[in-house]
Amino acid sequence: MHKYHLILALTFLFPFFGSSQDCASYFRYAKDEISQVKLCPEAMKADIKQLHEHILETHPNPSLYCGVEAFVTAYKKALASCSSEKTMLEFLQIVTGYLGVMKDSHTNLNPRDFLYFGPKDRAVLPFFVVRINGHFYLHSIYKNDIPVGSEILQVDSYSIDSLFTISKGLSFTEGNAEKAKEEIAEGMIGATFNLLHRANISDVANFKIVDLTGDTTDVKAHYVKSSHYLKDRGAKRQGPIHYFIDKDNRCLLTIESFDNITLKKFKKQIDACFSEIKRKNVQEIYIDLRDNLGGMLRAQEYVLSYLNQNGTSLQMNYLYKRSHFDRFASLPFYQEWQFMNRAERVYPNGLISQEYDFYKSPLGTTRTILYDYTPKNNLNYRYKGKCTLITNGSSMSASVLFAGWFKSNNRGEIIGTQCMGGIGGTFGNSAPYFLTHSNIHLMVSTLKFTPKALSQIELNPIEPDHVISINLQQLIKQQDPVLEYLNIRKDSKKKVK
Repeated sequence: MHKYHLILALTFLFPFFGSSQDCASYFRYAKDEISQVKLCPEAMKADIKQLHEHILETHPNPSLYCGVEAFVTAYKKALASCSSEKTMLEFLQIVTGYLGVMKDSHTNLNPRDFLYFGPKDRAVLPFFVVRINGHFYLHSIYKNDIPVGSEILQVDSYSIDSLFTISKGLSFTEGNAEKAKEEIAEGMIGATFNLLHRANISDVANFKIVDLTGDTTDVKAHYVKSSHYLKDRGAKRQGPIHYFIDKDNRCLLTIESFDNITLKKFKKQIDACFSEIKRKNVQEIYIDLRDNLGGMLRAQEYVLSYLNQNGTSLQMNYLYKRSHFDRFASLPFYQEWQFMNRAERVYPNGLISQEYDFYKSPLGTTRTILYDYTPKNNLNYRYKGKCTLITNGSSMSASVLFAGWFKSNNRGEIIGTQCMGGIGGTFGNSAPYFLTHSNIHLMVSTLKFTPKALSQIELNPIEPDHVISINLQQLIKQQDPVLEYLNIRKDSKKKVK
């Protein structure tokens, strides 16, 4: 009888154990596939709760742009969405949807992490598309011969419209910069396709396209090793600053990043450019911040020092929240020691004393500190001629603050496409964090930058004075639409060392 009861118990237990093995409690980048591995409901709920608590502890104001009710509702919706097992990719969309309600481009995750750090034998099919008048055209494809400018209708079983919809769900925005978000999503389409299924190096994908002659046809594309692709793309990157002065004495200054080099070297390179501008008496400058993801605020302010015609001060409110992740908590030991010594010597006077008071405050304390100063440059030179700013959807963070100053001070026209943010400033100083069960690596803001002149929350994006986007002929010829608009030829491009 005892044996019978044991068999009966095992009969009930085995299906339970078997079903529990169908989902995973932990995701492993190097072994698990994002589109195949399913996470258990309790693991996902634990991660959503962990993320929510972390945001409340570290973010300066998570409901600033959306309101408390919308923020709490998004959290509850995310929890409810985890009531059944989900693939890792589906859970990624749940997390992104929750974060998206905050409209904070600095509190986000990068879905490409799962391609970069995934199984080593994984293959990828890198391709990029651009949307023109509602249609999607091939911008580039890695080591395949599909003609650039071909209209893409479908990749394997996925329509291009469905890939775009999923990409938007994995993208972010700052404030109400929805056009910039869609531009980011366009750039995500290729990555989204690669995330949706596991591929091997021998696999072939089928593209349904409308070719350059107008015929609808199917073409094959081959996969490549992820590591080879990333290595090749890294080798093609230019330095963060380069410029040239054309035959009409116009200067195009391209700043690809405010963060790739030390501030000292950044200043030296900007000085070199403006020294030549001054020497040649350049009458027109174009500053290209397209694809500049931001970086050091002092770097973008240094560029502004050359454009600040009237020498007016920059006034920016910093909203801090004291936590183990704020910028003071992350200072190296020697910098923390220097900061404390300097503050104690001048206390209670000066800006550093306000920072010191915040530094000594309890965890969870929020405080707004006004930074008010006039940036200066090493040449003691202010360029007062015509200036135009160029932006796109990947102009973010410090680039948004630069564009906001440019717009507020009527320094010149802004051309290109909408940048990722508005005149109301931006969040920033993101700190890395990862979730225990899903192992999702993400960033959470610890600061909010707001121009002092604003008396209320401003979510509207910075709209360009002239929207300039690529047309099909420019795409086919691989022409830069902005340089074509300005009639600038890169005949004497100069990198700054």
